[in-house]
Amino acid sequence: MIIGEPKHVKDKKICLIGLDGVGLDILRAFFNSLILNNIAHVINKGFSESFISVPPYTPCAWTSIFTGVNPGKHGIYGFYKVSKSAAFSISFTTSYHVMYPRIFEMSSIFNRRSIIVNIPLTYPYYALAGLKNLIVISDWAAPKQFIYPRRYEKKYWEYLIEPPHRWWKNNADNIEDYVKKVEEFITTRLNLYHELLEEENFDLFVIVFSELDWLMHKIPDLVIGKKLHYVYKVLASIDKFIGNATKACDIIVIISDHGFMVARIFIGINKVLADKGFLAYKYKLNVNKILHRSQRVHVLSKYGRKDRLSHIRSLILGRIFTVLGSLVSPYILKRLESLAPLSIDIDYSNTIAFMNEPATWGVYVKNGWLDAVKKVFAKNVFIKGVLAKEDVFWGPYTSLAPDLILIPKDNVFFDTRVYSEHVYTDYVGEHEPHAFVALYGDDIVSDKHVNLHVNMYDIVPTVLAYLGLPIPHNTDGKVLGEIIPSLPKRIKKFNYLQRFKILRKIKAKSMIS
Repeated sequence: MIIGEPKHVKDKKICLIGLDGVGLDILRAFFNSLILNNIAHVINKGFSESFISVPPYTPCAWTSIFTGVNPGKHGIYGFYKVSKSAAFSISFTTSYHVMYPRIFEMSSIFNRRSIIVNIPLTYPYYALAGLKNLIVISDWAAPKQFIYPRRYEKKYWEYLIEPPHRWWKNNADNIEDYVKKVEEFITTRLNLYHELLEEENFDLFVIVFSELDWLMHKIPDLVIGKKLHYVYKVLASIDKFIGNATKACDIIVIISDHGFMVARIFIGINKVLADKGFLAYKYKLNVNKILHRSQRVHVLSKYGRKDRLSHIRSLILGRIFTVLGSLVSPYILKRLESLAPLSIDIDYSNTIAFMNEPATWGVYVKNGWLDAVKKVFAKNVFIKGVLAKEDVFWGPYTSLAPDLILIPKDNVFFDTRVYSEHVYTDYVGEHEPHAFVALYGDDIVSDKHVNLHVNMYDIVPTVLAYLGLPIPHNTDGKVLGEIIPSLPKRIKKFNYLQRFKILRKIKAKSMIS
């Protein structure tokens, strides 16, 4: 079902580089204090502009950037999918849940070749359309690091070290140790990235660098321009890649999915909902904690089986601690969960409303309870506004979105732990919505000569047009012709979504047979 290429005057190469979590103000602070000649050159000599990314969250934002449509059309709102029926249910999102083709799949339909690196929700790779024209290097969230096709994995296996993305689980490590882990990871992986950039034929090279996001979470001072020595080696490595990309490609696009801030005030959303009677929770025996604390073989045997005695014991202890939970303070609950072999879980069968992932800004609400839950947050002094999902998203998958979107005030973030306090102060690096895009190349007009409003959806139609390909018939973006005057004035449209659905059906049938 791959179709022929449109006629084009000249083959073009584009490198699309994602900097996870980096706002334009943060980036300028970096290269004003550190020697980052290539990044500074792209920003200062090309076109750059900030835009708002709501919600400021990795999976939905990158999917919007690479599809050119909002989550209501591509269906991704987080790393988890929340379903509503008689009770809520939660499952992990995968490449199968992305319901709109991404730019590398669109270009593959026209036989253009792409190399894609660390793109969220590319696992499993066989759900991607147009695989014959793709080289895929897994993202950090994949359960297993891989390279497709397998012949590349055999060639580059030594570079597939595990990403140190669990910054929140490295609290026992000092900052220096964690920074060294991140430096080792990017240094090793860049050997692979540079070889692919220099040795492989491609039309589109798409890569996301997530290391800066991890470090700003771990070291909040980076966000305000302090302790930059911790991030210099990582930035220098990225800067070198950008320099090589400018030599290999006609146009460089650098883009971020969201910005970063120092969060100082946290709202315990699920704690508030629980105290208002909208959220129920329960205690469960946590087998992993038991196994972690004991090396005895009989413990593994005893709790590894789902026998009736273990189940009854779990129910009894869970009920006891649920009753205790209603009588003690959040601080004691927090200590109890950290010390005892227990987990405090939301009881979805008896819950009316809850927030699943803080950076989604979203609260899921059972049908018939929307107004009542909205009132809980409408007068909160730390929340700017409470929006319905239809105010933020549009398209056939809007029904999958959180029902309410809470817009926090500056330096405010959310906590989803049920034992959190209603409001507390801290000093943590967290996401905020000021993202940016920069374009650089011989065909690019500098932003000094153009006053143009851009958004995250504009990249797909602009890049496709530059490659001489039609743009999606129902894109939410526009072609940025003002900054690339060489683009044709009239650009054809194509129903990529229809072709994407056909390719998926063909693949599903072939896998069954």
